[in-house]
Amino acid sequence: MALARCICWTLLAGVGFALFAGPAPGQTPPLPKKDSSAVEKVIGYRDAPKGIPATELKEAKEHFAKFAKYYAEVVAHPSVYKTPQEFKLDSPGTLHLSIDGPNGILQDIARFTLEAAPGATRPTPEHAVYIRELGAALDAAFKELIEKHPDPIVRVNAARVLSIVCRSGSAAHYPTLTELIGNANTRTEIKYYALQGAANLLAAYDADLLKTRNHVAQTEEPNLVGELVKVLDAGVNDPARLVAGLPENKVAKAAEDQLAVVALVRRQAIKALAQFRYVSSADASGQVIYPVHTLARVALSDPALVPASGPADTAEAVIGICNMAPVQVKGVRVAPLKYNADAALEAVTAGLITFASPRAADAFDRRLPWRSYSLRIAVAVRNWRPLFDPDFDVAKPNAYDAARVPVSVEEFYKDTIPKVLAPMDRVDATGKPDIGAKVDIEGLRSRLAALRANPNRSTTLLPGVTATSIEFGPKQK
Repeated sequence: MALARCICWTLLAGVGFALFAGPAPGQTPPLPKKDSSAVEKVIGYRDAPKGIPATELKEAKEHFAKFAKYYAEVVAHPSVYKTPQEFKLDSPGTLHLSIDGPNGILQDIARFTLEAAPGATRPTPEHAVYIRELGAALDAAFKELIEKHPDPIVRVNAARVLSIVCRSGSAAHYPTLTELIGNANTRTEIKYYALQGAANLLAAYDADLLKTRNHVAQTEEPNLVGELVKVLDAGVNDPARLVAGLPENKVAKAAEDQLAVVALVRRQAIKALAQFRYVSSADASGQVIYPVHTLARVALSDPALVPASGPADTAEAVIGICNMAPVQVKGVRVAPLKYNADAALEAVTAGLITFASPRAADAFDRRLPWRSYSLRIAVAVRNWRPLFDPDFDVAKPNAYDAARVPVSVEEFYKDTIPKVLAPMDRVDATGKPDIGAKVDIEGLRSRLAALRANPNRSTTLLPGVTATSIEFGPKQK
């Protein structure tokens, strides 16, 4: 809680906002009471082996609405948003009302939400309606707080809770997040949590289609996904869209403290965009978007990007590029796209160099959690290879056509993990970084030089699509 609250205050201070005062001192209103009958019904729907019958759907929606209303009222209660800021020694057995913690709202809601995952025994496709409708009720309740509640702290806390609820993967979250992120009037601290919600939503799997990598609702309503990807892509390319209050609405005019906020919020947008699973997308008008190219700009430190890409930015971009399959989604089917794997590998290699260089130079560098980042990148690189097989079944991660994996990508995987990423994870007997485990940064640089020296080198990620060129000019003055 402390870290999240600190980030929120940083956002507020950096962009020139201040929290409004809370309610005037006086008698605290009574705490909301759970509707026990609604809770029992929700538990019954959650545990029903065959899901919610169509004949009971209308009644189920009413119970979900009551259930969601209670949590929205709790988030809006003064005892909740004052708890993190006021120390109070209560008598033993007192239940603290908070967002986080073992007795917090997030933990309580988590008992009811379900998260689909390939290969998992539960939830099953029978739970898809439960996931969709509970998510819709929670989305409506928290959206109203975010948009209408007079107290900024309540609106921020509602956005925090909604961002976690998005993990369950209800299609109802798409328009809410798209509007919050795309609206220039959305406060920056709320937009930050909306970006977290977008990352969680895009990382979720569709309980109806657990053998595909399709995003929730992508098969039936691809425009919902496309519009969210569009605002994320636009935000990474032009972070002035993400942070309100910049001079002349331009990042180039931002003060130093504002740039720190821009970098923080843009990094969350990069992380969210990196959860999209395909190299291209389309918005509601049919315009094609290339999120893989946007992440390549970050990984290759395109001079036109302001602020400049840092090690954490390029790490998230590398993870994202390795998460994107070179296929086009058509309903439940996918069609392979012509894809320049060497150009993608060039971006991944360059991004990894930017990421790993500080750690290679100093084993005790503390600017990033190197071990967790190296693990995430290693997993992403390993999982990149099956994505070149258009028939890949996500429920069988080790069953793919290895002949379709580009040789350069396979070599990169076999060489980079043991020589670059694994050394970052090694510690000595005291738990400190093992100074004998060298990060082979020079090997990465040699690999990048070889890719660029290839006489047959092509600089477009998708052949024939000039908008995906990775040849970036010098920074414009």
